[in-house]
Amino acid sequence: MDIFARIAEKIIREQEGIIGPVALEQARKVAGLIINWDKHEVKIEGNKKEIVEKLVEQYEYLFGQASVEVCKDAVKGIISKIPQDQRPQMLQ
Repeated sequence: MDIFARIAEKIIREQEGIIGPVALEQARKVAGLIINWDKHEVKIEGNKKEIVEKLVEQYEYLFGQASVEVCKDAVKGIISKIPQDQRPQMLQ
């Protein structure tokens, strides 16, 4: 799994721990995310940075800034492995 897919998977998992199955429902609305949640696998087809942004925006739309903070916290250990200019804006 590439780093952007790992970021998306961690975000979904963290959101699921807070809001339950709604997290997966919302993630499935994001175009470009291919999710096999039985295996906790996520693939991204398209612009990976933009798709992760849209995932964060999807949670923000429903639950506000608190959801963005949850997303940032979920990926703080791996986001630093991506060059600054390639990081999704909402996760900085």
